[in-house]
Amino acid sequence: MEEIHVNVYIHAPAERVFDAVADHEIFLRSGDGTHTKVIRPGLTERNGLGALREVRAGKRIRYVEEITAFERPSSFDYQILESTQPLRHHGSRLRFTPRGDGTEVDWTSRFEIPVPLVGHLLGALARRIFTAVFTELLLAEKARLEASQPGRAA
Repeated sequence: MEEIHVNVYIHAPAERVFDAVADHEIFLRSGDGTHTKVIRPGLTERNGLGALREVRAGKRIRYVEEITAFERPSSFDYQILESTQPLRHHGSRLRFTPRGDGTEVDWTSRFEIPVPLVGHLLGALARRIFTAVFTELLLAEKARLEASQPGRAA
């Protein structure tokens, strides 16, 4: 099994960081064509518990993910239900911890690639790719939030 752990400090209050990252359609997009849409709103709020989101990366990669826990503003979990890739997802969690004047964001994810003989090699490659993607997404959000932080130079 592979495990990813990404940690980024964002100089903004936990509530702002949580709201930005939990806005799936805005947060889960990038310059490489990755985009997301909510295909079923959550039980009490659009991006909250029970929400289903479809994430597309490029033309061939697609995930359907469900928000399985949602504790504003401290954490949310999700589970990949469908994937165009051979992937067995064991869950992901994003935690938002106030630290000083900002927020520490921890993103963990556990998965395996169930392909005979080469699954472990593919899993190690996927771990490196997912780590880079998660880091890029959080750093992009860090730049946006810190640039818009009141009293900070843009």
